[in-house]
Amino acid sequence: MAEFIKNAWYAACWSAELTDSPMAKRVLCQDVALFRTEKGVAGAVEDRCPHRFAPLSLGKVCGENIVCGYHGMQFDCEGNCTSIPGQKNIPSRVRARAYPVVEKYDLIWLWTGDLEKTDPDLVPDVHWITDPDWCSVTGTARYDCNWLLLVDNLIDLSHTTFVHQSTIGTDDVADTPVIAERKGDIVTVTREMKNTEPSKFYKRLRTFSGRVDRWQKIWLEPPSAVIIDAGAVPTGTSDKTRGVDTRVISILKPVDERSVDQLWAFSRDFALDDEKLNVEIEKSLIHTFGEDMAFLAGQQRNLERFPTDKMLNNSADAGDVLTRRVIDEYLAVD
Repeated sequence: MAEFIKNAWYAACWSAELTDSPMAKRVLCQDVALFRTEKGVAGAVEDRCPHRFAPLSLGKVCGENIVCGYHGMQFDCEGNCTSIPGQKNIPSRVRARAYPVVEKYDLIWLWTGDLEKTDPDLVPDVHWITDPDWCSVTGTARYDCNWLLLVDNLIDLSHTTFVHQSTIGTDDVADTPVIAERKGDIVTVTREMKNTEPSKFYKRLRTFSGRVDRWQKIWLEPPSAVIIDAGAVPTGTSDKTRGVDTRVISILKPVDERSVDQLWAFSRDFALDDEKLNVEIEKSLIHTFGEDMAFLAGQQRNLERFPTDKMLNNSADAGDVLTRRVIDEYLAVD
């Protein structure tokens, strides 16, 4: 379970978090120093000065360079050394490893693989986060488990019936069969629930006068983004103006073999200026993800205790099985 897909983009942090004060992040067991230059350019270098191996994240930004806080050497966003205090000659071999960076969808994305394979077009499509016709509440959560367990959790929502009764869970989720389909590298898991009771969370989002028709459509943008298209409308209608239409977006950043960060966004296309609703959504999502954390951490401990045992699959796991197959194919190519 320690394998990662390196030739890919991973969101290291939210754009608003990155300032001219360097910050340390761990991505795929790689320690990275992130910074923003005076011109506003996002940069990322290995969190290790090549001089005496001091963490560059403990330094500062000067102009377009990150400055090592230990001996003052400076490096630009490409990793080139631009200044050595007390020394005019700068050997070409003196450089820090730099990571390609793309700032998109209010996120700072890093390419962790081979430089010659870098392709900005491969950044996962999570456009709802910055679409002016949608409103997004965002945050970050840390899970003490391998990233694949979190993928499983997000692709298969049957657990919501049992884990999330106070927010998004209803009995019909686990009782409704899923349709899992693969087209190319995208696995889509669909569940439609007709004439059902809205969840407690949906009741807080909208005033429903009766029963609803609900849907869940989930897919992985390999390897790091899971999108959940979920909502509800009054039963027997397709009137989203009286319903709930949302995207729950999870951009996963494996930290190491047994921890993963979830940079999440809850996007909606209604009540765009309702700040009180934003606060309610944030509170509910933090509570919901917190409920998952205990189970995923327990799974991780049991996987480590019983490393040769295999987990079992049932019909609700069809999406997880297909998604794991896609991930295995990516790992083989990578």
